Amino acid sequence: MADLPTTSPAGAGPDSSPASPADGEAGGVPTVATTLTIPPSAASELPGDPEGGEWELLIGQLRDWFASGQARAAWVQARTPALVLAALIATLMVLRIYAALIQAMDSLPLLPGLLELVGVIWVVRNGVPRLLRRGDREQLAEGLRQRWRRFRAR
Repeated sequence: MADLPTTSPAGAGPDSSPASPADGEAGGVPTVATTLTIPPSAASELPGDPEGGEWELLIGQLRDWFASGQARAAWVQARTPALVLAALIATLMVLRIYAALIQAMDSLPLLPGLLELVGVIWVVRNGVPRLLRRGDREQLAEGLRQRWRRFRAR
């Protein structure tokens, strides 16, 4: 048994008895018992088990829950939201890494200007010749339409 000391109001001795509700209402000084007795639980009486058996009780309840099939039903019910949450977290991580990479590249001197120059040169060498002749423009537009249809799966 555990005896826990408690405090009592000023003037109350260790032999004070608890005050009845009528005493507190009548202007008397309420008192508090000096010791509190807590009986041990049946699980804590096991030798070598200082924790009281709560862990074993929790493990037993979890085993019963898994055995009853409720865990599987909860997983099936929460599967789609869990996948959506995982996809959202993965997307956010990829975007953060991408932003950090772009920021690191942007901090290097001359690199942003050189990449812009490479883009302009590529457009001039590959885009302009395809846009000058009518047949090439039509072929380019048809290729873009086919890609769009395949993308939309129609």
